[in-house]
Amino acid sequence: MNAAAPRSFAELKARALAWYQAREPREQRVLLVGAIIAPVLILALIVLGLHGVVNRLEKRVVRKRADLEYVQSVAPILRQIPVRSASSESLNALIDRSTRDAGLAGSITGVDPAGPSQVRVRLENASFDTVVGWLVGLQQAQGVAISSASIDRAQAPGRVNATLTLARP
Repeated sequence: MNAAAPRSFAELKARALAWYQAREPREQRVLLVGAIIAPVLILALIVLGLHGVVNRLEKRVVRKRADLEYVQSVAPILRQIPVRSASSESLNALIDRSTRDAGLAGSITGVDPAGPSQVRVRLENASFDTVVGWLVGLQQAQGVAISSASIDRAQAPGRVNATLTLARP
């Protein structure tokens, strides 16, 4: 071990105190003020950062609750819409045709099988209103149901990225 290195906390404390006392009184005051102000500033920056994060999360919760309320308000109306009989067209072909008809073909980034009579559809930067209209049309005209959905806001207002699992009964 290095002979100059402190061997204990007490020795380290004694060295620091000796170094401090060797400073001029003016330097000692500056060091003392700095030792008080630095932790306060660091703590204030941490608190302000956390406050900003909490505010953003609270706003997100409010938006999600509003979205949930809207979906819950229209769900009974959508359940009352009669389901028409499904065509003999394959689910992949139906998705391809219906997305082109709805103007979503450019937003499709993937259509993959997700099980028997199910496909997973990925959309990027699609109009939210167009996606909802397309899904309602699929349900009404073809009896296609949404097994699962993950819809996230895209950068542009009114645009979404979505991963949907669609199924035929």
